[in-house]
Amino acid sequence: MDGVPGMVPLLAAADPEAARSPLRRHLELCLGERPFHWSWRYAPGAGRLADTDPPPGWSRDPAWLLLALAEAACLPGGDEFAGHVASLVPEHLVPPADTARPDGPRDTSAAAVTASALLLLGHRDRAVAVLEELVGGQLTADGRLLDGCYDLAAGTAVRHEPIWGTFFLAYALAELVGPPAAETVQPAVGTGQTATGTSRPAVGTGQTAADTG
Repeated sequence: MDGVPGMVPLLAAADPEAARSPLRRHLELCLGERPFHWSWRYAPGAGRLADTDPPPGWSRDPAWLLLALAEAACLPGGDEFAGHVASLVPEHLVPPADTARPDGPRDTSAAAVTASALLLLGHRDRAVAVLEELVGGQLTADGRLLDGCYDLAAGTAVRHEPIWGTFFLAYALAELVGPPAAETVQPAVGTGQTATGTSRPAVGTGQTAADTG
């Protein structure tokens, strides 16, 4: 499922229908009438069989699929996927890594992907609520998003900083507040490059706030 969002714009570069068609199949397999699973494999003579890895309650599958819907919404005819959005938004701002273990670790990386997708889909209020939760509770002073869960079933990096979590948090914040104002960009001495000063986005305001920490 991780590759589905990137596949949509990649295939759309050749033909929008080439992007929409496999996304329809993903939605049919994952959200259709059959027993619910995120992962399926094709076996000759038996057809498509469900896999149990990742488990049905895994946090990132709905987040990745939601991001794919956001990418598809930009295509001609992308409105056909709008009805699936609500079923992919988790109940919690930061969802459990596995809904079958609600008292287990959360997955901030899934929340960051979800926030990015919701902004692209125009669901700003919900996206801002997620971002406020992440920035206020799991973001370090040097910009790392902690408490992501890589693989709960295997016990691997269950409270960690998955790089995609930090990336999508930064991407969503950039989408929310827009590019920095010219006066906030200062020369980085001795490098020939530019760097922002001590400003950080004030979530939900569209402005910047001085970082006095």
